[in-house]
Amino acid sequence: MDFIVVLAKVYPKEGCKDTIIDLADDLIENTLAEEGNIDYQLLKSINDNTLTFIEKWKSLEDLQKHMGSPHFQQFGIESKDFVEDMKIQVIGANELNL
Repeated sequence: MDFIVVLAKVYPKEGCKDTIIDLADDLIENTLAEEGNIDYQLLKSINDNTLTFIEKWKSLEDLQKHMGSPHFQQFGIESKDFVEDMKIQVIGANELNL
């Protein structure tokens, strides 16, 4: 099966990590219900202050629809003052059956 993986690493401003996590609740809940979404998780690093969204999508078109969704747009607006930087990697992948 072909799919798209997104790794979105968020670098919160000092003291803002918990706020971003709280703001992500609605984003995660609504995204998991989207057509074309396979998985959507937010992970907190144990080594530093970073958060990483790990997303799995059936197609690039599904990912693009997600990026235009109201809940994605709202999260961007609400979290922008709490984020220092963000690095996003989009990977086309094939599942391996080992």
